[in-house]
Amino acid sequence: MRNIRRKQVEHNRKKRQLVILTVGILLFVYFSFSIIMGDNGLLKYLKLRAQKDQLLAEIQIIKKQNNEVRQEIGTLEKTPELLEEFARGNGLTKDGELIFRFDERK
Repeated sequence: MRNIRRKQVEHNRKKRQLVILTVGILLFVYFSFSIIMGDNGLLKYLKLRAQKDQLLAEIQIIKKQNNEVRQEIGTLEKTPELLEEFARGNGLTKDGELIFRFDERK
């Protein structure tokens, strides 16, 4: 009787250990998957980081273009002849002027 009870207790302990191990493994797999693939997971973080780097590069390009435009504006403001040439190149005229456009095809 004692041996049977001992075997039964040992069998229950092994069963409990197996259940705890299985639950532990399942929790580990779940949390690992959640950390990597979740809404705030590693993959999303890497994607957002790449997007941030791309946007920062675009910002630098736009800042450079803004500086070039500011320099051009400064040059146009300092030189009235260039300002007039720029305005005429963009179709602007002085009051009372007429623009004649000719077809350049032969």
